[in-house]
Amino acid sequence: MPPKIRVSKEQVLSTAFEMTREDGFEALTARKLAERLNSSTQPIFRTYENMDSLKEDLFYKCEEFYRDRMENSVNEFEPAYLSMSLKYIELAQSEYHLFSLLSAVSIHENDDTGIYLQNGDLKKVFKGLPDEKRLNEDQKTDLLKLLWIFTHGLASMIAGKRLIVENEGVSDMLKRAYEGFLNAETGDKSG
Repeated sequence: MPPKIRVSKEQVLSTAFEMTREDGFEALTARKLAERLNSSTQPIFRTYENMDSLKEDLFYKCEEFYRDRMENSVNEFEPAYLSMSLKYIELAQSEYHLFSLLSAVSIHENDDTGIYLQNGDLKKVFKGLPDEKRLNEDQKTDLLKLLWIFTHGLASMIAGKRLIVENEGVSDMLKRAYEGFLNAETGDKSG
């Protein structure tokens, strides 16, 4: 009798993550995952009750992947909201299958508006906000939520090829949206 192949939960999740990056979650099956792991499907279902529970862990792994890259995009040359938004849109294009998984409404029910707003350190983003001293904490949170909704919509349109725009145009749209939302938060009607 051949020795049993030991497959850890992390191996299953990491392999499923890579396969999702390549072909999307819809193409991921237990059989294909087992083939990639050089095992039977038994270790997969010993680790995960079903593919939906694997999908939930994949969602969180994708969320972490995006958040890490967004946080690492912050630099001293532009506000954090801008660099993170630009990175999110870039990832929506370059990691389309992961973006699709994150964007699928049926996967995760949460009443917050975005990956970073759910789990990130908002103080880092707040500190990088232009004119941040004009806003209290609630206004900053509201501003970032509005900007996040705009950014996600823009990312969806660009990733879905419903909007073709150069990087400079994306940056300009984000800056203009930020200014508009900032003016709405502060009550400044002149901007």
